[in-house]
Amino acid sequence: MELLKKGSSNKFERGFSLLELTIAMAISLAVLAAASTLLATSLRTRTRENTRSEALASAQRTLNIMTREIGNSGYGLNDNGIVTADSGVSSIRVRANLNNDTDLSDSDEDIHFVFQSANGSVVRVDKAGGSVVLASHINGLAIRYFDMSGNDATAATAERVNIDVLIDLPALPGQPASVVHLNSDVALRNGPNTLPQF
Repeated sequence: MELLKKGSSNKFERGFSLLELTIAMAISLAVLAAASTLLATSLRTRTRENTRSEALASAQRTLNIMTREIGNSGYGLNDNGIVTADSGVSSIRVRANLNNDTDLSDSDEDIHFVFQSANGSVVRVDKAGGSVVLASHINGLAIRYFDMSGNDATAATAERVNIDVLIDLPALPGQPASVVHLNSDVALRNGPNTLPQF
């Protein structure tokens, strides 16, 4: 029996050669780089989609609140409830005597919606107390006034109000930036000319 000397190599020893380890390491690094790139891309896409979704949800919520409160205007009053001095293309002030008392100083009875173009916000101002930013990142708010036949009208004679909210959504990979219009047509059901129709 032959004794192997310490430090001598045996031709039949098993293991990886340095070349095999280098190739395996290169393949592992390539797979890791591809996985990292995929993860980073998906996180960026998710962030952009969240931004788009938040902008749309905020604008829809604003439109719903405005529609509901403008629809209630004129309740308990002799006119349609729109304050003409504070209403125009980018703002509307509506009043309603919700609890049928002698004044309009209670909460939610005198509401002013204002588009602030400098910071892209729609603000709800309650004359009984405080203001709230309903939405930000809004690029436009257009309010139009119509009679029941669909003809243009002034704020004082309006029987319908059309609200158009404009949002610019950022571009996505493979998609250009887009502009979204959200629109609501509100019947002033408590107006003097509208109420008898219901």
